[in-house]
Amino acid sequence: MSTRAEEQKSDKAPSMAELGLKKLTPPFEFSLDYDPYSLKATEYKICSCARPHMRAFHLAWTSFLMAFIAWFSFAPLGPAIKKSLGLKKSDILWANISSVLSTVFARFAVGPIMDHVGPRLGQAFLLIFAAIPTYFAGLIQNVAGLCIIRGLVGVVGATFVGCQFWCTLMFEKEIAGTMNAIAGGWGNLGGGLTQAIMVGIYAMNTSHPDCDEECGWRNAFYIPATCLLFAAMAVLMLGDDCPMGNYVPQVHHEETEKKASVADVASNFQVWVLVVQYACCFGMELHVNNTIALYYFDRFGLTLTTAGLIASLFGLMNLFARAWGGMISDWAYFRWGMTGRKYAHILLTCGEGIMLVVFSRMPNLGAAIFMMIIFSLFVQSAEGSTFGIVPYVDPKNTGGVCGFVGAGGNIGAVAWGFLFLGIGNFADGYMILGFIVFAVGLLGIPTIWVKDTSHRKGSVTSMSFDKGMDTSLEGKGSAVELKGV
Repeated sequence: MSTRAEEQKSDKAPSMAELGLKKLTPPFEFSLDYDPYSLKATEYKICSCARPHMRAFHLAWTSFLMAFIAWFSFAPLGPAIKKSLGLKKSDILWANISSVLSTVFARFAVGPIMDHVGPRLGQAFLLIFAAIPTYFAGLIQNVAGLCIIRGLVGVVGATFVGCQFWCTLMFEKEIAGTMNAIAGGWGNLGGGLTQAIMVGIYAMNTSHPDCDEECGWRNAFYIPATCLLFAAMAVLMLGDDCPMGNYVPQVHHEETEKKASVADVASNFQVWVLVVQYACCFGMELHVNNTIALYYFDRFGLTLTTAGLIASLFGLMNLFARAWGGMISDWAYFRWGMTGRKYAHILLTCGEGIMLVVFSRMPNLGAAIFMMIIFSLFVQSAEGSTFGIVPYVDPKNTGGVCGFVGAGGNIGAVAWGFLFLGIGNFADGYMILGFIVFAVGLLGIPTIWVKDTSHRKGSVTSMSFDKGMDTSLEGKGSAVELKGV
């Protein structure tokens, strides 16, 4: 008969020696504490740019930021483009749809590619690719040209994949979730910054006596295009793919590889619940980035510059709001376990819907700005809380779940664009969207029933593993975990 001590010993996760893992020697002295088996950092120092971990982090979010600035650089200039080309409001909405639809396909394609070439080359390629059509934006002559250019530039939205993948390769899972949330949120800041930057460039251009309104918007796109090229050069010349330096395609963990299945992800009802809910938060953010400046311009009779500056406040909340969502989810997990994560997410999503309805009914500019900021906090916090749940839905297929849920955001932006095409009136469109978001938030009560399967209960992690898997294997499995994001 086996003793109790032997039974307890058999329940323990295998040791590093039993798994055949050896300590790695770093190529140079790291400034951060790190796991000796993966060389991933176990801490972070935001104000540091030291190689390889913190420099990669800063390159990840700044490259995503530049991508976001170029991606949505058309939105704040929408009124000027509409007037110059003689477009209808529906034409602008079609261009908006084109810009986010291309990102859906790009994200699915880029994940497997980055598994083979690494985040640095993949990120640089996307930035350079998008810079070319951005340079040609000033040559647009009609709605077809606008849709084509915006669709090509929209491919750069897939830099989100590289941003998250890069952070996961550099940081241990105990802090990878935090670093991914910060990097993603700071990158999303570009959606707000571009509103202010582009109208500033437009105002500067039109202040010149030889430059009219048409000249002003056509010449404005040279700046974001050039920023993309500089970001690409910085990524290529200054960064490291992973702690060991150049990227080598990862060796997938045998057990994870054997059990990973796209079919399992696609057949999991809870995955689709989160897809729809992410469409209602990140998809909403993308849609608002595309429409909010035009909304203020038309409804309150503002100048293009003023409307763009006000619209920038929505995206600027990403400085902290998305991270707040992750922190709220973590706090609720410490207090009430996975039930806490579930209801924190539901409350944030329902709150987002309520705030959007209230925002759509605001009769004056001051109240509209105030409610937009409150609404923005809920939108971006809901994004953070969504990915507090994602790792627990199907631990064997976390990468696939991330891919499906992440794509849901872009699909949502496309859906909301078509909704606005049918409604026509932006205020009524926002109100209807608010009711939809509230209903989708409530949908989580009977449909989200995930359990904490982590063998290290009581600690908040960005990934959960079966009891028999050692968490240090993330160093070997990180590439498969983010495939298809």
